[in-house]
Amino acid sequence: MQEAVEACRRGTGWWLKRNIEKAVVHFSEAIRLDPQYARAYCNRGTVYCELGDLDAAIADLDEAIRLKPDYARAYNNRGVARRMQGDLDRAIADYSQALRIDPAYADAYRNRAVAHAEQGDTAQAKQDQAEHDRVRAHHHQPSAQS
Repeated sequence: MQEAVEACRRGTGWWLKRNIEKAVVHFSEAIRLDPQYARAYCNRGTVYCELGDLDAAIADLDEAIRLKPDYARAYNNRGVARRMQGDLDRAIADYSQALRIDPAYADAYRNRAVAHAEQGDTAQAKQDQAEHDRVRAHHHQPSAQS
């Protein structure tokens, strides 16, 4: 497990340096070393989303959720991929599940607000954006999709 954690850390390092291809290599290595490591699937899925490979992103995020059903970040990030595919209803469902798990997950409120706005539901979008702002003010959560 420790080797998988180290490989995942290396992947995160490359991701932060914006070398997405190397990040994928290291996240994949972490998964090879520990196929039960939900974080590695979540991170690789998020990187695939950034690369525009939405089917691969959703497959990895599905696996992260299967391995760790209370993984709010994986639900949020799968919602991002689904929104990018135009599947707004399922994206909103994922953001809502992330918020059931972690009601202080500001990014999930922001992402759900965007999806509601794209659906034309401005009232719900404004409500979610206000909740995002309230949570951020109280929890000082850095803004990031991952």
